[in-house]
Parts: sequence; structure tokens; C-alpha cells
Amino acid sequence: MLVLGPALGSSPAPAQQRGPVAVVAVAPFTVDRDSAGVLRTLGDTCLAHLVQGLKAQRIQVELHLELSEKNLEVARPAHWAVLGHLTRDAGQFQAELRLLDVTSGEELRSYFNADKNPAGITKFGELAAPRIARVIEEQKGSGPR
Repeated sequence: MLVLGPALGSSPAPAQQRGPVAVVAVAPFTVDRDSAGVLRTLGDTCLAHLVQGLKAQRIQVELHLELSEKNLEVARPAHWAVLGHLTRDAGQFQAELRLLDVTSGEELRSYFNADKNPAGITKFGELAAPRIARVIEEQKGSGPR
């Protein structure tokens, strides 16, 4: 597990700044049919933007390289996980993000984007982050965590 947070030696946070609102586990995007490595590179960029977007929402992000829908337990103690998938079909890139409850495995939300231009896909995670944060806030308010 790799926790993605502020770098060591960075300046202390201002006193008025609060800690993270939640902890979310993420994994590298899975990709289909990628002999040239184009999708893998694009998936890694999408993941970086997702992490950046979640951090901007005050969500602590933990990277789990082995995380998948079949082994969500590796994400604990995080209560939520975001898994991404990237494909290219008929010249169009398609990206999906799935917000999952780690304990139950239930899919809470799914976000989808498609574009012929890779640049249109790269910021997808960053744009989805505020929506993901809202769902997490709703989940936190609906029961004990």
C-alpha cells in the first residue's frame, strides 16, 4: 500500500485547515487490448488526475496496486474504493470509474466518459472527484463508519 499525501518536509498545514474527510483506496486503471502501451500510459495519467481531484476534495488516497473488485478487502481500513477501466473501441477512448463500498462490495456509483481525443479522457477522474466526494459525504451521513 502506498499512501499518497503531502511530501515529507513540506510546510505545515495552516491551523484552519482540517484533516481528510475520508480515505479512499484506488488502483491503477485496468486496460483492454493494449499491445502498444497507449492505454496503459493514458490510464496512468487518468489515475494521477483522479488522485489530484480527490485530494482537492480533502480525501486521503491510498494506492493499492493489487486492488480489484474481487479482493476489496486489501483496501481496508478504507471504507470506499474507486476502480477505473479504460478501453478503445472504434477509435474512441472509453473510461469508467466505479465507486465501491469496501465492506459490502456494492457499487455506489459509476461514472463514464468517452472521447476520440485522449486529452478529453485524461481529466475525467479530476472532474468526477467532486461527485465522488458528494456520494461519500452522503454515505457517511447514512450510517456508522
